[in-house]
Amino acid sequence: MTIVGLDVGYSNLKLAVGAPGAPPRVLVRPAGAAPLARLGERLAAGAGSEAAVRVEVAGTPWAAAIEPVRFEGWQRALHEDYTASPAFRALVQAALVLVGEARIARLVTGLPVAQAQEPRRREALRRVLLGEHHTPNGRVLVAEVHIVPQPVGAFVDLPCSGADAELLARLEEGTVLVLDAGYYSVDWALIVAGELRRGASGTSLEAMSVLIERAATRLAETHGGRAQPLALEAALRRGRTHLAVFGARVALAPLLEAAAGEVAAVALEALRQALRREVSNVDLVLLAGGGAALYAPGARSAFPHAEVRLAPEPVAANARGFFHYGAH
Repeated sequence: MTIVGLDVGYSNLKLAVGAPGAPPRVLVRPAGAAPLARLGERLAAGAGSEAAVRVEVAGTPWAAAIEPVRFEGWQRALHEDYTASPAFRALVQAALVLVGEARIARLVTGLPVAQAQEPRRREALRRVLLGEHHTPNGRVLVAEVHIVPQPVGAFVDLPCSGADAELLARLEEGTVLVLDAGYYSVDWALIVAGELRRGASGTSLEAMSVLIERAATRLAETHGGRAQPLALEAALRRGRTHLAVFGARVALAPLLEAAAGEVAAVALEALRQALRREVSNVDLVLLAGGGAALYAPGARSAFPHAEVRLAPEPVAANARGFFHYGAH
């Protein structure tokens, strides 16, 4: 019985695959996807040179699961209808190829909190994922699909990642705010004694895409040249601390921290407004997603009396949580 936790992000494609009762196999790939004709010709190996997963969307060959910067003359989908875009379908097909199974018993994925509350969007996504898919490696059947609010994944994952007795008690009895700092949106979910408070959960668009754009603009203003948000995004994905600009190595941390101070403040103010009618005190703030570390200082300022904790390996936390959700 194969369970798949699937998190198709705007920046990363995350998968957690396996059988119930066993740790999942976790895979993270860039979420670049475009028609194959847009893929540049690679002349030498280098960072970000993983092979594209080749799929077909509406009869057109596509390349997927590689760095977006490798495509020429192509603009990625960055809007609320992402799940209806050809790029999303290409990444779903790529995910099924990477899973490598002919039958998936249960697939669990998420939507931003604001979208997960819309039955029409949930059903449209379910139709994209459910049933038989034709991939370059053959047919794949997805027998069952569950869709949950995005931050729920990180909450479900935490007790499965070696949490101690005190933390488990806090998750079961206390008030946990899960903040998922993604590329397109920052989503939060308030969970009180294990129950999701939908009215106090929500979404802000002051996310990593905005943060990276600001940092890239500041980099260009300071050191010259054009803003390169895709190059900065790729550097972050690779864990690099510097970016080359006109032959000089420029440290990224000061730029990112300055941008985070501006962007995170707006998202966290929207979050605090959403919580204004909530009577519970926040005991734990759990940060997940690619921007988790950058949003942590703002979260500590906004919730000075709560413990602020980064999810283990925060980029893949939701995918792992989706897997554990589907395995029980």
